[in-house]
Amino acid sequence: MKRSTHDASLQTPWDPARVKNCCEAEGCTKEGEYRAPKSRVKLNSYYWFCLDHVREYNTAWNYCKDMDVADVDKLRRQDAVWGKPTWPLNGGGKEIYTKKLDDLGKAWRSFAGYDNKQSEQTRKFMPEEERKALRVLGLETIESLKEIKKRYLALAKELHPDTNGGAKGAEDRLKKVNQAYSLLKNSIFIKETLQETDLTS
Repeated sequence: MKRSTHDASLQTPWDPARVKNCCEAEGCTKEGEYRAPKSRVKLNSYYWFCLDHVREYNTAWNYCKDMDVADVDKLRRQDAVWGKPTWPLNGGGKEIYTKKLDDLGKAWRSFAGYDNKQSEQTRKFMPEEERKALRVLGLETIESLKEIKKRYLALAKELHPDTNGGAKGAEDRLKKVNQAYSLLKNSIFIKETLQETDLTS
């Protein structure tokens, strides 16, 4: 319900009548200056109350009224992603999701020509010791310290006496692999090139 603060017949162009809301609480004649949502499904539709009655209304307000535990849990999950749609990771878990992000990052770097420039600079300015160490590990270029560690662990497992049955020459090659990995792991050039400070797990 609306009411004018003064007689509309006395309204002038420079003194317009101000129309205000009356408090919608039953029996209240005060001005309704404060709004409150009518329900959780009508958050943009309001009641208008005076200060006392809006406080009373807010105290009794229960957004989850008439909702069971499952509904509340669903609402909580939706709020965690701001109500945006989500989709499963095809059951692959964190590893596949991380790989997809890495692949996407590589695609963008390749599109921008960054990978080519980095590879060219790396090959051009790489010290000979680092270059030889990479060859020992069977790598031509480097993308991350994590990749170097992954390659090292694979070779160490392959060349270890417990897994290769004491194959001839494996022990000597394992020593070279260990030395190459140690050099690359501590190489300032490698860390600065990749902008990484340590080997990731």
